[in-house]
Amino acid sequence: MPLLLLLLLLPRPSHPQLVCEVSQVTSQVEVNCDNRGLKALPPGLPEDTAILHLGENPLGTFSTASVGSLAQLAQLHLRQSQLTSLQIAGSLPRLETLDLSYNKLKSLPALGRALPALTTLDVSYNELTSLSPGALDGLSGLHELYLRGNKLKTLPPGLLAPVPQLRKLNLADNKLNELPQGLLDGVGELDTLYLQGNWLRTVPKGFFGDHLLPFAFLHNNPWSCDCEILYFTRWLQDNENNVYLWKEGVDVKAMTPNVDSVRCVNVANTPVHTYQGKGCPSLGDGDDLDYDDYGEEEVGKVTATRALPSVSGHRPAHSPGLGDVHGHGGGSGDQAADHAGAEVAQDVVGEVAWGRSSGGSQRGASRARPGPSALLRGSPESSKNCLDWE
Repeated sequence: MPLLLLLLLLPRPSHPQLVCEVSQVTSQVEVNCDNRGLKALPPGLPEDTAILHLGENPLGTFSTASVGSLAQLAQLHLRQSQLTSLQIAGSLPRLETLDLSYNKLKSLPALGRALPALTTLDVSYNELTSLSPGALDGLSGLHELYLRGNKLKTLPPGLLAPVPQLRKLNLADNKLNELPQGLLDGVGELDTLYLQGNWLRTVPKGFFGDHLLPFAFLHNNPWSCDCEILYFTRWLQDNENNVYLWKEGVDVKAMTPNVDSVRCVNVANTPVHTYQGKGCPSLGDGDDLDYDDYGEEEVGKVTATRALPSVSGHRPAHSPGLGDVHGHGGGSGDQAADHAGAEVAQDVVGEVAWGRSSGGSQRGASRARPGPSALLRGSPESSKNCLDWE
């Protein structure tokens, strides 16, 4: 009896109902509720919780209002929680990281008003088929955006306008069949772009602008090497040390550049950066054009190509950014392009080779030329073949 009385008099735990693990990380309180079979937020969470893990629970739906009382919350991890609905209510003014990866979300609600301090947003491996033009409004401090492994086919042109500080953009393993002109306008701090594993056949002229872009992943797309690809060809030549082949489990900074990983689907699997554009319109005689300016008048006449609908991807076991990024295989196609353009001016071929050897990172700047260009003397049949590769 005295022992029972003593136990009753002992101080009670501060969170008697909490089924989660509470720890201190530096000066922040971290609560781990992963894989607890939870269908709702557990009661009794410490009010000073800064990092909250709710992953691998059958939550189904989640509202930010349920954690609105956690004024110090800086990270919220909801990975693999079977989410089909995310409701944004109230405000989490200090939240910097939101992990929604590996769920079943089909749309992304507006986050800006509720999460003004967000720097990292991971919505990888959901079921997004489209994004609204204002999906990122109010997220001016966003640094990392992970959209890998969804079902996106197109992107709104002004998608990134509200996030000028964006540094990492992961669009790998979607179904993108085109890139909107001006998508990267205004994101001058972008240093890593993942586009591997989509259905892309070409890149719009001027797409990369003056971005330095130290890390670009562009492999496993059905790139169609025809006259319209020449802007991309020259960009690859000038940025060959910035193009990589993704390897799972390897930090990007430890990877080796591999510009050969970006290959034509229709020209015997040839690396795109070596494509010479046989039979394509010439640059003209005496025009001082860089690769950014190629084909302003000529290539612009070629109808935009679309993606091959037969290309598909798969989902690896890890999430990108907050986890891993991984590409998937591409395809092969018509090889008739190898024979197009029987008569091509040697000056054009030499100029492409010269541009490749000179390299450099002065994108958008004019380069001096070895000499005046000669007009292409290809036959009408050659030009027709080039345009018919679509």
